[in-house]
Amino acid sequence: MPHISDHRADPRLSAQRCLFRAAIALIVSLVVIKAYHFGLPRAGGVSRYLLSVTAITYADVVFVTACWAISRVVLAMIGRGTVVPRLISYGFVAFAAFSCVYAVVNVVLFGILGGFLTYPLLAIVGDVRMVRSSIGAHLTPATVGGLVGIPCAYLAAVVALTRAKTPGGARWLRTAAVAALLIWTATGHYAYVTDFDRRADRRVAESPYWAMTASTWQAVTGRGFVRMAEAFAPDDLSDFDPPAARGATATSLSSRMIRRATAALDVRATAARRPPNVILLVLESVAARWTGLHNPIYETTPTLKTEAARSTVVDNFYAHIGRSSNSMVAMLLSTYPKLDFRELTEQYPDLPGTSLASMFRSRGYQTVFVTPSDMQWAGWRGFLGGHGFENVWDYRDLACENLVSSWGVEDRCMIDKMVDFIGAAGTKPFFMTAWTTQTHHPYEPSPGAPELDLLREQSPDDWDLAKYLNVIHETDRNLARVFETVRKAGLEQDTLIVITGDHGQAFGYPHETYTQGRTVYEEDVHVPLMFWYPRMYRTPVRAKTVGSHVDLAPTIAELIGVPAAPDWTGRSLFDDRHPHRAYFYVAEDHFRLAVREANWKYIYGVRDGRDELYDLDADPLEQHNVAAEHPDRCDRLRQRLAAWTEANRRQYERVDSLTPERE
Repeated sequence: MPHISDHRADPRLSAQRCLFRAAIALIVSLVVIKAYHFGLPRAGGVSRYLLSVTAITYADVVFVTACWAISRVVLAMIGRGTVVPRLISYGFVAFAAFSCVYAVVNVVLFGILGGFLTYPLLAIVGDVRMVRSSIGAHLTPATVGGLVGIPCAYLAAVVALTRAKTPGGARWLRTAAVAALLIWTATGHYAYVTDFDRRADRRVAESPYWAMTASTWQAVTGRGFVRMAEAFAPDDLSDFDPPAARGATATSLSSRMIRRATAALDVRATAARRPPNVILLVLESVAARWTGLHNPIYETTPTLKTEAARSTVVDNFYAHIGRSSNSMVAMLLSTYPKLDFRELTEQYPDLPGTSLASMFRSRGYQTVFVTPSDMQWAGWRGFLGGHGFENVWDYRDLACENLVSSWGVEDRCMIDKMVDFIGAAGTKPFFMTAWTTQTHHPYEPSPGAPELDLLREQSPDDWDLAKYLNVIHETDRNLARVFETVRKAGLEQDTLIVITGDHGQAFGYPHETYTQGRTVYEEDVHVPLMFWYPRMYRTPVRAKTVGSHVDLAPTIAELIGVPAAPDWTGRSLFDDRHPHRAYFYVAEDHFRLAVREANWKYIYGVRDGRDELYDLDADPLEQHNVAAEHPDRCDRLRQRLAAWTEANRRQYERVDSLTPERE
């Protein structure tokens, strides 16, 4: 802690000097920490580098100045005697040292997630025990050194500054320091609004302290419903009404695509068959762009590419948000998640609605959920047990003992359990949902698995991407055993296997974002979807329909010939009346709503009012924002998003009225 060198000096004046010098040292520390985001300046680009540093640190200068000013006011009000001024100055220095640690944490997090620590992000982290592998992967020696070394260096600098002799004319030094800070702040603000604001990493310029404070205040004081002032037509709400409310029939096999795919099918033989089994396989954190099923340059899913010969592959299928729990609810209950940042399975463990499992169970099916992960995550075990699953198995119920990461055991162990269950199922039909985990960060391969060269594009995170692609390939190789077991059991004509992803995964390309749930770009929300159903598909079919997770349950029901539940919001992807739209969002300290309609994708920033519009046919990597060229289209799609927020508010107000204690 700082030491006032002249014990005979006025304690208040000594505290004032200490506060000022500690504040200057904190500003320098925060500038250095933020500059770490850019690395060292390149030759010839020093001036631009310095402008960028001012752009991302001027808010931190304002933050420190405000903290210093508050401390001075407190000192002036109550700082009498000897002890109180010293406590105020010591308290400021301790707070500043913590601010250094917090800044290091946030700069590291920004490199991982593309954003600072916020209240929603803390809520998402949830079970620290399970995420320790993902966190530990980024605790490099440099990171640990920064967490320890920078606050220690700060404290040493403050001690040195407060012990330094003050020249008689030191007032000009204070004046010069204040002038330099004013110039830095003004230059930084100018650099931000004229240039840096258009960069993909512009949010690094935010103050991490304000990001946490504002997001906490909003979460604690807000009612939890997103609203948009945009007017919309009443008919726009029909996208979110159950089909029964739209006046549609309960089932519809009128799709021209299904008629073409089944034209040669012997209907009498089909009618005589037993009710089909259904296996829903959810690939954790697998985006469509990283699979050979949807992106031919990658050789990650040879099994799925082979099995697509007896399947329909849906090219334009979407997760509503990059969060597993909310995707689970959308898939199983055909309902949109609440437009906020929380885990829906924890927030509403008794969410009303008909699940796929309860529908099948009422028809005499065995219902099973299996994952190599831990079902304690976000209340999954209770949620699934209360929504129709007779058996809920996690890594504790599998034969493998060794965790491959803190998220669970190898996917191979889950496949072993599936194979055993299918072989012993007998004549009673079953509905099985299987959810992989090994493709979750940190993408740990199985021991002894060969490392393949699967990279086909350069990304800023080649190392993680290479691991991820290898784990997808390994999981795909194990999936071959499921298809093989179904065939050996003589169930090929009596089993529908559905393959999809819960959300995507990003590796810094084609956008500067990482992991999942940070954006609504394609790598975050576009997921694979394949229906393997030899009873119906004798040749491969590619469907161009635009759909999303809420459409999965009614599509499965239609394929096996049973009525969709009347409370399901989605509509079969094979129904000609399915709207050619999908809706998705990201809900953290920034909030984005998005809709895809035909080839157009529109993104709206609820808090900053930013418009983005992409023609995915011409620009599949979403590199050219054409919103300014199509204002009318943006206005219309923004109206559809406004309708979504209104429908979502009404939906969860009804839910909250039934479960007020959950509000």
